[in-house]
Amino acid sequence: MTKREDRFVQFHALQSIALTVIGLGAIAVLWLFAFFPLLGFLYRMLLRLLQFLLFLYWLYLLWQAWRGRWYRAPSIGDWVGRQII
Repeated sequence: MTKREDRFVQFHALQSIALTVIGLGAIAVLWLFAFFPLLGFLYRMLLRLLQFLLFLYWLYLLWQAWRGRWYRAPSIGDWVGRQII
């Protein structure tokens, strides 16, 4: 069985892609709000915090996949599981 046919690899790859898209969407929204003068500083801090937390979560998911565990991310894990046939 090649890696392209392995459900485990497909599951973790799609979950990573979905989390990246959701994270980039959240980062884009915070980035747009960062240009407002009154709360811009707060949004910039939230942006940096979100980027750091997403990086840590990505490392955690990478660790789980490397260990061979079927870790499902909250909210999107079930959706990803239904997409992999």
